[in-house]
Amino acid sequence: MTTSRLVMLAAVAAVAGCAAPPDHFHTLRPAAAPVPASTREAPRLLAVGPVTVPDALARDEWVIRTGDTGAMVYDHQLWTQGLGADVAQALVDYLNCAPGPAGTGPGQCGLPDNLWADAGPTGSGSGADLDHPAALRVRVQVLRFDSILAPAPAVADRLRWTIECLPSDAAAGSVDAGRYRVVRSAVRDAGGAAPAANAGVDESQRRFDQVARAHSESVRAVAMDVMRALADSAAERAQSCIAPR
Repeated sequence: MTTSRLVMLAAVAAVAGCAAPPDHFHTLRPAAAPVPASTREAPRLLAVGPVTVPDALARDEWVIRTGDTGAMVYDHQLWTQGLGADVAQALVDYLNCAPGPAGTGPGQCGLPDNLWADAGPTGSGSGADLDHPAALRVRVQVLRFDSILAPAPAVADRLRWTIECLPSDAAAGSVDAGRYRVVRSAVRDAGGAAPAANAGVDESQRRFDQVARAHSESVRAVAMDVMRALADSAAERAQSCIAPR
């Protein structure tokens, strides 16, 4: 074999050895169950957003906790969109009655008061892309969103949610005009060992699949909290809030 041939083979081997690993994308949004084509009325809007996340997590790449104080960025494990937007859209899916795991899904299909959750025209959950301020909204602050791979897949999540409305008090002064009134607010802690991975996921990705599924369950728990709070606050909102359009 000629020297030039050897050089060429060595170069090809070097390029192959340096090839970047493939990117793997994950989402918090639950899979949609196949349903017959239909039309649903959604006359009253519950805006979801803004959703804020810690600066360290405002990136596409996954940040994994290591030990008590460490963190590692996994460049090839990616969210399908910004984490805040994914939380917003997953929350919308669950509020509008996406199925949860067997026996743990929403107790009723659909929000009370004929409400329909919406993260805005762009789905960002930022609240900035609505034509008019929503009369009723859910604001979410992600306080913790810890992903753990070792010694076993787990998450430690803390999300603060607040239901807010535009007040109907015509006597409100100019300082209060247009400001939201807090209807309900709470902090949801969720976490622990991650559920089993989907059997169809490649073995090398199963730990990541487990963690993504666990985070999605945390968002579903917030949706359940919000649904209960909306039902419990119906009389209060009818008296003190502008009715959603």
